[in-house]
Amino acid sequence: MAAPRKSATKTAAREKARAAAAARLEREKKIMAASEAFFAATLAVEDEKAKLREKIAQLQAQVKELDGPRPEAAEHVRSMKDAGLANKEIAELLELSAGEVGQYLRLDAPRAALSESSNPPGHDAFSGGGAPDEETHEDAAV
Repeated sequence: MAAPRKSATKTAAREKARAAAAARLEREKKIMAASEAFFAATLAVEDEKAKLREKIAQLQAQVKELDGPRPEAAEHVRSMKDAGLANKEIAELLELSAGEVGQYLRLDAPRAALSESSNPPGHDAFSGGGAPDEETHEDAAV
């Protein structure tokens, strides 16, 4: 048998190299596509995590706002105090600490002061007032 020509061997080698390069290029394209898909998926998860962390922070802030004495409950603690109960007794009844009872009383103190100052003695809704009515009668007589 005759030996293949040198040019035919080079051509075959070139074809083999081209096929190997094409296979390698195809493999790299697949790897690159998989890498891109991976990063797209993980970045989406990171964005979702960031949104959830923000929601958690907002919810924690709302929970913190609910901590401590409630203004709408302070007036009831004040009424118990006005009825003559000691802070310790109020604390036992409401299952609070004496300090918490004090917080409720301080919270209601501005309201109690406002209600007392808005109704000066002799001018409440039940007494009918003193001076304003007399003035009206004098004007009517003149």
